[in-house]
Amino acid sequence: MHALLKWLALTVFFLGMLACSTTQGEERSPSTSSATTAPSSSYPKIVLYTTSWCPHCKEAKEYLTSRKIPFTNLDVEEDISAWEDFSEKYQAKSVPLIVIGNDQAILKGFKRETFEKALQELQK
Repeated sequence: MHALLKWLALTVFFLGMLACSTTQGEERSPSTSSATTAPSSSYPKIVLYTTSWCPHCKEAKEYLTSRKIPFTNLDVEEDISAWEDFSEKYQAKSVPLIVIGNDQAILKGFKRETFEKALQELQK
């Protein structure tokens, strides 16, 4: 029964991710994740939950990388622990999901303006 529920949850998740929503605005180092490096003293911790095929995830990664903003990328299809946090802890159904600081800002989807505003609020 538990396996069936988990399978159903994964199925719903992947169907929901097909749209790759853009309507809404503990750091790990698994082998499938990548982190950019830059001076991190001026930025809070940023964790980006993504998939490899999502165009909005790619946009968010390119934005952060081009501005040398350090972040940890967690692919929810490759990292079961990332998937569990993504779906259970954050109750997310679509990528990208951006967690800033210690859960001080949780952004569903990526919009540059929303991200910049949240970052500015936390840097005060």
